[in-house]
Formats: sequence, C-alpha cells, structure tokens
Amino acid sequence: MTPAEHVLPTRLTAPATPTVGTVQLHTERAGTVVYVPGPDGNMVAVLREHLPTTPAIYPPRDLTPLPLFDPRAQRIAAGGLLVGGAGWGAGQLLLGAGQLVSAAAGLGSLVMWAAIAVVASRIAPTILGAGRPTTVHNTTVHNRWFGRSTH
Repeated sequence: MTPAEHVLPTRLTAPATPTVGTVQLHTERAGTVVYVPGPDGNMVAVLREHLPTTPAIYPPRDLTPLPLFDPRAQRIAAGGLLVGGAGWGAGQLLLGAGQLVSAAAGLGSLVMWAAIAVVASRIAPTILGAGRPTTVHNTTVHNRWFGRSTH
C-alpha cells in the first residue's frame, strides 16, 4: 500500500456499501436521508423527518454564589489542626514528665551519696581502728511470778 492510497479519516463518513438490506434508489426515497453516528460508532442512515427538530432544552444553571471555602475542607483542616495541637500538647506534657523524672533521678543520686557518706562515717572508725571508744553495758533481767523482777 502506498502513502497516496492511504487516507486517514478526519471525520465520520458514511459506509461505502451496505452489507445487508434492500437497495433503494435515490428517486424512490420518501425524504432526505442523513447519516448520524450510531451506538456502535458506525454511521446510520436516518430520514431527516425522524430527527428531532426542536433544540434540546437544558435545565437552568444554579447561579447562587458558592462559599469561598468548602465547608468539608474546613472541617478536615480544623481536625488536622486539632490533632496537631493535641500532639504538641502531649509532647509538652511528656517533656515536663521527662524533666520530672530527670529531677527525681538526680535526687535519688543525691540520697544515694548521702547514704554512702553516713555508712562510711559509721564504718570508718572500725576499719581504721580509731575513733570514739565504745562502752558495752550488759543487763540481765530475771522475771518471776506476780510481776517481781530482779536485776
């Protein structure tokens, strides 16, 4: 096939010859035949009298002004801001809780060092062998009948 023979269709055209049907001569036609696109995309022959003569009436457009911002979009944006604010607040709360835990850990460290100092001050004289002399006093108590006790 040469390029001169190949023609691309630019618009819908009538079929060259009908495949099925009776042949009707031009002089035997009752009216003017026009071709309109059919449901399958092919052109269909229709008498001009059968086409609608009145133009299609479209319903009137609603010309009321629309809101500047879509209400649904406003609700979605407000929900996003609410969630973001709640997240920020929760972060601030956890930040404060973290500082509280840090302070408690520092206080626990201070208490631990104080306990070590007290224990060391009690143990040091015993280990070093110096310090205050200790006096041991032993008391023996003998309990008897009817509340009498002797030492």
